[in-house]
Amino acid sequence: MIDVAFYYIFYCSAVLFYGIGMNREAIFSASLDKNLCNLIIKCCISTVCSVTLTWIVIMNVLIPMHLVELFPLVALLVFIIITVFVEMITHITTSSKTAEFAVSYLIALLALNEAAGIVEAMVIAASCMISFVIILPILYALRKRIDIARPRNDRINRKTLIMLAMAMLILCFSVWNVSWLSEVRR
Repeated sequence: MIDVAFYYIFYCSAVLFYGIGMNREAIFSASLDKNLCNLIIKCCISTVCSVTLTWIVIMNVLIPMHLVELFPLVALLVFIIITVFVEMITHITTSSKTAEFAVSYLIALLALNEAAGIVEAMVIAASCMISFVIILPILYALRKRIDIARPRNDRINRKTLIMLAMAMLILCFSVWNVSWLSEVRR
């Protein structure tokens, strides 16, 4: 399981390679505050719980009825129920709104689609959320560095530079797998 976790955290990051939450990542990297921490905790809880419950429904209801093609709809319904419940608890305890839907739902679909078991699905979902969290400080530092180094009269949009920096991160994570870098064995 540790190899699956590392695979989805670093090499096959949900943000960098699947594009899940790339736009939200660029927005969240503007400021790292307490509300962002609440949002990430809420997303992790709702994603892992919805993946677990959806997997149980898929195994016990959809597969025996030969309706596996409906798993995205079932995942959506379970995810909405869990997200509303966790959002109510979060709003009551912290008095803040932490509404985030698309990133968590897409990570849940990715975990359900690529897992072979319930534990592996939970590991994939948690690893994808961890990869989302790991990239935030990197993009925050890049954003601050761009602000320092860029002249004020420069017409290049800062979001464009952030997206270029994310493209460079993708290249950095995937360049080690290029065949011409590896040693030829005969």
